[in-house]
Amino acid sequence: MNVKRIIRRFLVLLAVLLLLAAVAVSSFPRYFLSYFEIQSVELTGEIKHISPVAFRRALGTTTYGNFFNIDMNAIREAALKAPWVKSVNVRKVWPDAINIEIREYKPLALWEDGRLVSVEGKLFAANPEEVDNPLSLPEFFGRADMVDEVTRRYRRFSRMLQVVMPKARVTEVSVSERDSWAVAIAGDQIPPTRIELGVEQEGWTLEDRFGVVIVQYPDVVKLMQGPPSSIDARYELAFSATLPEQSLQRYKSQATRRRAAEAIAESNRLP
Repeated sequence: MNVKRIIRRFLVLLAVLLLLAAVAVSSFPRYFLSYFEIQSVELTGEIKHISPVAFRRALGTTTYGNFFNIDMNAIREAALKAPWVKSVNVRKVWPDAINIEIREYKPLALWEDGRLVSVEGKLFAANPEEVDNPLSLPEFFGRADMVDEVTRRYRRFSRMLQVVMPKARVTEVSVSERDSWAVAIAGDQIPPTRIELGVEQEGWTLEDRFGVVIVQYPDVVKLMQGPPSSIDARYELAFSATLPEQSLQRYKSQATRRRAAEAIAESNRLP
């Protein structure tokens, strides 16, 4: 009887030990992996315009996990959607961290829809107010698929202008739905001036027309006694210029006075 009781107690004890062992074995992986839960995300590289708060918001839950099962591709794709991010390199740091090395877009211009244009001629979404000097950005107008061509033309026009007028700059480049181009320039002695260049033609390129205008610009200013309000360079080997703003205002005022005087004279005309 005592033997049976001893055996029964032994079996109960063994069952309890086996149960405890099973619980320990099942919980051990979770206990072990808890030491490798991702605790920190480090940002390095070009992070001048990167807001850590906004960046973490863009990452969302992609950094939740441990060193062994974290989805690096998901982190990379989420990071690339954050403002200013051009490219990223994501790597694990033993035992519980992630490092994200960032390369930022460098802004060149402001696109018409509020996005920025990078120096490579790519559109990207970011707050223009975060640019070092947002008012210095030239403005580009056109279809989104033309951004690369608009950027290329802007660089050409800027190089040409710097040679002829070092103190002036190109402030705007636009291309219409009909592929008609226009450029605006401005400088210390040059008020904002729009130059219509028209459609590209073989043998008479946009650069040809722009070159004629900027080379002859000082003579036009002398002839018109002031900088022109606008220039139309869509003609071959010629262009037209609108009178300076002060002249236009003076002539408008004179015309108004003349019409008023004529109206008074007409109303007092003897029958």
